[in-house]
Amino acid sequence: MTTTAHHKILIVFLAVFSLSLALSKTAVNVVMTLTYLTLLILIVRYQEYRRSILSNVNQPLVVPLLAYLAVAVIGITYTERIADGIGIANKVAGLLLVYFMTSVVIDTVRSTDEREKLTDTLLLIFIGGIVILDVIGLLTYVGIVGNRRFMLPVMPLNVRHIWSANLNAVGIYAAASFFLAGKAQLSQRKRKFLIVFIVMAILSILLSIARTAWLGMFTTGIVLTYLYTPKKRIFFSTLAASIAGCILLYHFIPFVHDRMNTIYTDIVVYSASGGDAYSSLGDRFVMWKASLKMFLTNPVFGIGTGDYVATINEYISTGLLPARMSEYNQPHNMYLFSLATNGLLGLGALLFIFYRILTTTRAVHIVSQEQRQLYFIATAVAIHYLVAGMTDSLFNIFILRLSFAFIMGICIRTLSVHAAEKRITS
Repeated sequence: MTTTAHHKILIVFLAVFSLSLALSKTAVNVVMTLTYLTLLILIVRYQEYRRSILSNVNQPLVVPLLAYLAVAVIGITYTERIADGIGIANKVAGLLLVYFMTSVVIDTVRSTDEREKLTDTLLLIFIGGIVILDVIGLLTYVGIVGNRRFMLPVMPLNVRHIWSANLNAVGIYAAASFFLAGKAQLSQRKRKFLIVFIVMAILSILLSIARTAWLGMFTTGIVLTYLYTPKKRIFFSTLAASIAGCILLYHFIPFVHDRMNTIYTDIVVYSASGGDAYSSLGDRFVMWKASLKMFLTNPVFGIGTGDYVATINEYISTGLLPARMSEYNQPHNMYLFSLATNGLLGLGALLFIFYRILTTTRAVHIVSQEQRQLYFIATAVAIHYLVAGMTDSLFNIFILRLSFAFIMGICIRTLSVHAAEKRITS
C-alpha cells in the first residue's frame, strides 16, 4: 500500500512540526495536537489504517520513555508540590508523544524508498528551521534586527543562547550525516545548502559563547571519530588537530579567550566566598551540592518529582543557600536533577533511554547506507546530550527536549532497526 491521501495529511503536519521546532513553541504544540487528533480520527474511521498504525506501535524507545514517565508520575504521589510535579511529568510525556508521533507516522509509510525520502526531507526541513533562526541571530548581531548590535551572547527570537547553541549542534550532526553516508542522490543544491548551514551554525555556536555546547561538540566529535574511524592513526591525528584548533580559537578569538578564562575566575570566586558571591560556574557548584543533599535524604525515590524548587526555597529560608538560588528551577545538570527528584530510579530510567539508543546503533559498520546515516545522527545526538547534560538539564528545556525526541523518532524506529537486524543476521 502506498502512502494514502489521509496519511499525507499527517506527513504535512510532521513537516510543519519539523520546521517549527527551532522557531515557535506555540506552533509546535498546535501542530502536535492536530497530528494526534487527525491520527485518532483516522484510526477510528478506517479499519485498514487502524491495523497499519497498531502494527507500528511497538517502537524501540517506547518502553524506555514510558519507564522514564512512569518514574516521574510515581514521584508525584509523594511530592508536596503536586502542580509542579505534574508540570515535570508533562515535560517527560512530551518526549514520549513526539517520539511516538514521529516514528509511527514514518513507519506507517510502507514503501522503503518513500520512507527514506521522507526521513531525508524531514531532516532537511528541520535544518531549514535552524537556518532561519541563525539568520535572525546574525542579523541581530550586526544590528539589522533588534537593539543588540555586537552584543554577546547572540539570542535570536529571545531564545536563550545555550538552547540555540545546542540546537545548532544537533543540526550540524544531521547535516554532516548526509556527507558521511555518501548519498549519491544528494543534489548540488542540497550540498551547498548543507555546507552553508554548517558554516553558519558553527559561527552561531561561537557567538552564543555557550561553553555547554562547545564541550558537547568537542567531546562528541572525538568519540564519533573513534567509533567511525577504522584506523586509529586517523583518530589520533583528528584528536591532535581538534586540540590544536581549540588552542588557536582560544588565542585568536577574544570572546573565546574570555569565556575559557572565566572558568578559572569562577572557581576562584567560589572557593574564596564559599558560594556566597555570584559566578556562573560557582552557582552550578552550589546547585549541584544542594541536589546531592536532596538525593541523600531519599536515595532510592528522591524528594518527589515537583519538589526541587520548594526544597531550594526551604534551604534558602534556613540560610543554607544564598537567596539568588531561587532564580533557578533546575540544577543545570540532568543527572543530578533526576537523582534529587526521583532518586536512583529516576537516574536509572534516564540512562536507560541512552543505553537503548547506543546499543541499537553500535552495529553501524554493517548496516545499509540509509541506516548508517540515521545511526550516526542518533549516536551523535545521544553523546552530545550525555555530555552537555552534565552542565544543563537539557530535558527541562522545551526546544531541546522535543528536538531530541523528534530526531530519535526519525532515526530509531521499528522498521529501521528491524532492517538493520536482518542485515546483521544475514
